[in-house]
Amino acid sequence: MAIVVETPEDQIQETTETVTNPNDVQLQVEYLFASSVWRTSAPQFLETVQSVVKTAFSKRKKEHPEILKTVYPTIMTDNIHTDPRCAEFANYIQQSAWTVLNNQGYNMDLFDMQFYDCFGQEHHKYSGHDTHTHPGGQITGFYFLETPENCCRVVFQDPRHGKNHGAIGERNMSQATLASYEINYQPTAGDFFFTNSWLPHSFTRNANIKPMRFIHFTLGVQFKQQQQPVLVEAANIV
Repeated sequence: MAIVVETPEDQIQETTETVTNPNDVQLQVEYLFASSVWRTSAPQFLETVQSVVKTAFSKRKKEHPEILKTVYPTIMTDNIHTDPRCAEFANYIQQSAWTVLNNQGYNMDLFDMQFYDCFGQEHHKYSGHDTHTHPGGQITGFYFLETPENCCRVVFQDPRHGKNHGAIGERNMSQATLASYEINYQPTAGDFFFTNSWLPHSFTRNANIKPMRFIHFTLGVQFKQQQQPVLVEAANIV
């Protein structure tokens, strides 16, 4: 069944847009079924998180020294969200993920967020990541730690395959429009990105000899724990 959207008369000007073409044909447009990327800058976590992942990266390289001898090395750490030093960082991610879903219209009064993963990634020269999604997750995101010049760019692709099958050429690929197939961002240290786990995304190749580092995380939802009723024994009456 289709979702019916009823717009009060006094809100029409705020929620619709009139499009005029050179032939003076006027059309009213309403944008539906949008994808979204949520961004913010939170440099207050950089020092702590960098310290944690620095140790984690060193541990991984010591355990698997052959990694750096591979073509386009990519190094991933163990999960860090359970590290007590990252408690505030992890809580920030959970609250932000909950806020994203709540603002998208989901009934988040029923749910809490839980981590599926939260680990460091280090991309060396020419390392990148092909287009993928995160099945089973609800929110996926990144926190960027080190972003040298010409490092990987994060790219988000249009998830609507039906649109892509009938796509025609864009007027200007440097602009983000309804015709765009993919949109990329150049992150800086301290940047947070949050998006739905079903939105396809990738990373371009790192063109710098210095590695790029960031935290990758995916979260799901779980029903809130119901409070158990407190049983109070009645006092004996004499």
